[in-house]
Amino acid sequence: MYLRAITIGYAVPVDHFDASVHSLFQSSINLRLNKVNRLITLFAASEGDLPQGIRLDAPANFTFEKLQTGEPAVCRDGILRFKNTSLTIQLRGARRWKSDLPSLMVDASNPVVLPAWDLVWEALNKRQRFSKSEILAEDFFRSDESESASVSQNAGKAMRDLLRAARRYALPNREAVRALIGLGPGLTPSGDDLLVGYIAGLWSSVHDRNERLQFISSLGKTIVRLSRMTNDISRTYLLHAVRGQISSWLANLVTAMSRGEPPEHLLEIAETAMKVGHTSGMDAVTGMLVGLDAWRDKPLLAI
Repeated sequence: MYLRAITIGYAVPVDHFDASVHSLFQSSINLRLNKVNRLITLFAASEGDLPQGIRLDAPANFTFEKLQTGEPAVCRDGILRFKNTSLTIQLRGARRWKSDLPSLMVDASNPVVLPAWDLVWEALNKRQRFSKSEILAEDFFRSDESESASVSQNAGKAMRDLLRAARRYALPNREAVRALIGLGPGLTPSGDDLLVGYIAGLWSSVHDRNERLQFISSLGKTIVRLSRMTNDISRTYLLHAVRGQISSWLANLVTAMSRGEPPEHLLEIAETAMKVGHTSGMDAVTGMLVGLDAWRDKPLLAI
């Protein structure tokens, strides 16, 4: 079968690389690049773009089920082939995907952005309650003396610590980052998704201010050092997030908020971002909204 790539993330080499199948699912597959030991992801056109992603113009019923874990893959002159199947993918000519969060210069105190933040925050918590999510964003900022060791309790404490550090431009709390990385079950654990969203929110509101850039840099270095505590797939998202590179679903949401899109359109974009995975989308949006509140003139989230 011959397929064409529609978009390719900034981190994907196009012309020449050698790889092997790391993990596969019905509508997506991860390849491990041999020389640099990092993952790239191939997936269907209906999915959002990823920094490490190759979005394919594939039929609706297409699956990767004929491939096998460990199967070699070779790309030469922009043509990707697999050793044991006839699958061939044309990479050249695809549009490059790269997010540019700092250019958004989001100010969550802005009269245009503030109601957008409130609307998405309300929609997020409503969706989390309806789906009986283990993590409920608003619970992170409620007074609770419980000694519970639940995922939500641990995540809430860590997020409050990171938010406090950002507001004070203090060194990021290493233990807070450690508490989040790998926290919770799933392909991308909730703690990792929260961190991806949080640092995306910070990048979106950095405003090229030196003290903010320094905080993001310090936080990013801490995340990179501790990222081996989680699985390869989730670590890939973390490593791109510290560089300000995230999925198009999440980037589209923060962009829509920065522009003060009409409520109906904004909610549609938010729902798309939140429904990614089982809870990954909701967790990432939670982190992003917290990050956007970090440098607000009059923060709404009490710590």
